[in-house]
Amino acid sequence: MTRAAPKIASYPFTTLEPVLGTLEGPDRQLILADIPGLIEGASEGAGLGHEFLAHVERTRLLVHVLDLAPLDASDPEANFATIEHELELHDARLARLPRILALSKADLVTEEQAAAAKAAWEQRLGEDVPVFVTSSATRQGLDELATELLRRVPVRAAAPAEDGPTAFGGVCPEDVAELAEHRVFKPASRRGFKVDRVDDGLFRVEGEAVDRLIARHDLDNEDALIHVEGRLRRMGVIRALEAAGFQPGDDVEIAGVVFELDPG
Repeated sequence: MTRAAPKIASYPFTTLEPVLGTLEGPDRQLILADIPGLIEGASEGAGLGHEFLAHVERTRLLVHVLDLAPLDASDPEANFATIEHELELHDARLARLPRILALSKADLVTEEQAAAAKAAWEQRLGEDVPVFVTSSATRQGLDELATELLRRVPVRAAAPAEDGPTAFGGVCPEDVAELAEHRVFKPASRRGFKVDRVDDGLFRVEGEAVDRLIARHDLDNEDALIHVEGRLRRMGVIRALEAAGFQPGDDVEIAGVVFELDPG
C-alpha cells in the first residue's frame, strides 16, 4: 500500500520494529505504521510490548490484520481478543480508537470461505468496524482499504484542549461503540501430539499442529520464542513434557528443530 519495504518472511514476528510508509491519496497523504505483533502480556512489558505500544499510542486509527487461515493453527478470534485486551490494559484510550479489520491472505482460501469469514466478523464487530478481505499477493481489497483509510482518518485539526477528547471525523472516541466480546474456541481434534524422552535433557514432540507452529516462527527471535512457549503451554505440550520428566532449560525437538525451552 506504500513505498515502505519491511522485511517479509513466512513466520510471525518478522517485523522487529515499526516500519513507516506513506499512503498517497488524491489530495493528501497518510502515514501508515506497520506495528510488530504484540504477545500476551505486552501491556506488562513482555517481549518488547511497552516499546511497541508506545508507537500505537500515536495512531488515530487501528487496522487489525488477521490471517484468514493461519498456518500455525492459531485461532484468529483468540488472536484478535488478545491484542484488544493488551491495548485496553495499556491505555483505555486505545480501546476507543476507531478500528478497521483486514482479513489477509485471501489467495490461500476459496471465495466462499473468505465471504463467510467476512460475514461472521461483520456480525461479531458491528457496523462501526469495516471488514475487508485482502491479499498482498493479488492486491485484492487493497485499493478499497486505502480509500477507507483516507475517508476515516480526517485531516488533523487543531490540538484539543488539555485533558479534552480527541475527535476523529467529528466523532469523539468516547462515542465509538464498544467492540463485541469474542469467543475463544477449543482446539480441533486433529491437533494432537506425542511426547518422547530421547535422552537426558532432550525431548521430542511430534504432531501436525506443533510442527506447523514451529515452522511459522523464527526461534532466534525472543518475542517469537515467548509466543511459541505460550502456545505450547495452552496446547498442553508443557504439561505433557513435565509429566515425561522435562525440566526448565532442557532441549526440545519439534519438526527437526532443537531449542532450549525454559518456560516461565
